[in-house]
Amino acid sequence: MAIEMADRDPPARLSAIEALGFPEIGRSALGRPLFARRFGAAGAPLLVMGGIHGDEPASVDALLELAARLDGSGLPPLPPFWLLPAANPDGLGAGRKNSARDVDLNRNFPARSFATAHAPGYFPGPAPLSEPETQAIAALIAGEPIRGAVALHAPFACVNYDGPAAAWAEAVAAACGWPARGDIGYPTPGSFGSWLGIDRALPVLTIELPPGPLTSFRAQAAAALEAALAHFRTP
Repeated sequence: MAIEMADRDPPARLSAIEALGFPEIGRSALGRPLFARRFGAAGAPLLVMGGIHGDEPASVDALLELAARLDGSGLPPLPPFWLLPAANPDGLGAGRKNSARDVDLNRNFPARSFATAHAPGYFPGPAPLSEPETQAIAALIAGEPIRGAVALHAPFACVNYDGPAAAWAEAVAAACGWPARGDIGYPTPGSFGSWLGIDRALPVLTIELPPGPLTSFRAQAAAALEAALAHFRTP
């Protein structure tokens, strides 16, 4: 049975993440834990991450439901991957895009494009990895180098990609029905995709969910995630 989370308030959603029992990989600016768990066998993993913008709760809900399907053995064998449901628990708890320090965490990575100049609402922090949340993500990647990454966002209903990921994006787009796009339509200096995809030449997908609650597009979101993982499955 699908988990109904569309009407949950932010504290209830944070409680649902904690109830997964995932290990803690770091703490937010307000001291909330960041939880992540490694699934699958040995080998270089993917990183699958949601909720880096706290006002995109469907990205978190989709990963909570993926975790439920994994624990229920409802999926075929998958490649090794780290699952990080909520990269910005303070923003998620407040229902706001940015972190408790009002940093857009998806502009705080050490990409060559990082710049302190910014549009309103996109404050990147004073320096790359200045924030405890992005430090935790970078430490996870440094501890076990990844083979690629999937970041869930909203609300553009597309499969955006950075680095050598065009074929991967097309496969996911075919599964979910949202178009593959190599350009989201505006600059993203200091972003996760810029850092890993452009600078480090790793395949990175940004699955942009449509606007609104997950209940409106649950099947498509599940299809996108499962196709993203299956692309790296070893026969």
